[in-house]
Amino acid sequence: MRCTERAYAKINLTLDVGAKRADGYHEITSVMQRISLWDTVTVERGTGCDSLLCSVPVTEDVNDNLCMKALRVFFTETAMESGGVSITLEKHIPTQAGLGGGSSDAAAVLLALRTLYAPRMTDMRLERLAEKLGSDVPFFIRGGTQLAIGRGEIVTPLPPLTAGWFVVVKPEESYSTAEMYRRLDACGGMAAEDSRMEDAVAGNNVHAIAAELRNSFERAVPEDSRLWDIKAALRAQGALGTLLSGSGSAVFGVFDDRKEAAAAAMTLRRTWPQVFVTQPV
Repeated sequence: MRCTERAYAKINLTLDVGAKRADGYHEITSVMQRISLWDTVTVERGTGCDSLLCSVPVTEDVNDNLCMKALRVFFTETAMESGGVSITLEKHIPTQAGLGGGSSDAAAVLLALRTLYAPRMTDMRLERLAEKLGSDVPFFIRGGTQLAIGRGEIVTPLPPLTAGWFVVVKPEESYSTAEMYRRLDACGGMAAEDSRMEDAVAGNNVHAIAAELRNSFERAVPEDSRLWDIKAALRAQGALGTLLSGSGSAVFGVFDDRKEAAAAAMTLRRTWPQVFVTQPV
């Protein structure tokens, strides 16, 4: 018996990073949005042994992959026997992009395991399991539009955003999340949050959303980074606003028209091969 789930990417419409806590994490506040770019995760039960097959090379030890960690967490916490589980991962979300691909894959594994082994398990219980895997994994259990606080693991649903298009560009360069936090700490002057983006989302107002985009990590991006070129190129192609997603290195532009977004993407692909036209889901 098998189950296939779509593991959607996310962008951060806002990401306000506060001071470092005693436990080493930073307090964050973020309006997160799921978008129509996804990996495909297929989980099959009763295969005799646990395995992971990925469509792209896995550079880490397979047991360190978040999908395999999700497998272990699920069966440890539920005390169920797996009988062996096979995970097949078809990757489309760029890695080290700030789009949450690895976290979304792990959440998709949890969702599939629930379907196969524990269909009565609540979303809340599944989110508690997701917390053990990473700060943004709980977001992907429900997806949509959510406000994340704490270290990102405490999520509250917002009115679903249905308007607008996002052109996502992933440059060749990538940033380590840990390094970006170090750079941000060195910058000082943590950003203050407000609720204007939440109001813009509630009103489904694309222009207001574009006006309220903000990400503390942009202050940690080097001056000579190509990310600034991408932001300028998106604006030149008509983007209403642009922003780094997460700690990078993907950048997105906001458009209110699908044809404009598609035309912009076509132009941008001449310079940056990894360009995606997406919408909120």
